[in-house]
Amino acid sequence: MTSILAYGSLMWDNALATYRGEAVRVDGFCRAFVGQNTTRWGSLEHPCPQIGLVQGDGCDAVLFELPRGDSRLILRNLRQREGTRARTVQFGKNGRPVRAKSFLPSPDARVWDDGESLVRGLLAAKGSVGTGEEYVRALIHAMDLWKIDDPLVREVWEEVRK
Repeated sequence: MTSILAYGSLMWDNALATYRGEAVRVDGFCRAFVGQNTTRWGSLEHPCPQIGLVQGDGCDAVLFELPRGDSRLILRNLRQREGTRARTVQFGKNGRPVRAKSFLPSPDARVWDDGESLVRGLLAAKGSVGTGEEYVRALIHAMDLWKIDDPLVREVWEEVRK
């Protein structure tokens, strides 16, 4: 089995929808708006702030289990979509260490730590799949389906949907 840790758009990705997933606590990491999308949810002129997993106090995410026979193709397809290679993340689950593949932001990715510019960026973004507002709405919807809460994403959603 190959484990994939989904904390953002992969929580609702069709490539993973048919595989077993479970909500898990990921200690040592948290969500942040780090990086930007210039095709699917944004453009070069108006990049969409993107959620990323960074060092932090912990957050909940979804752990998908893929059979070995499927994992190579799925990871290759996700790599093309995400624009980066999956890296191995280690975290605790039920008191035991777990290793999973995840698509993390690059160390030089833009950090959207100013709330006003983050909201402005999300409201201006429009790409081939949808808008920045739709991106955050989809995050909220996926988190609700998995019974995951993230104060940062909820706070940003409240600002974006005004």
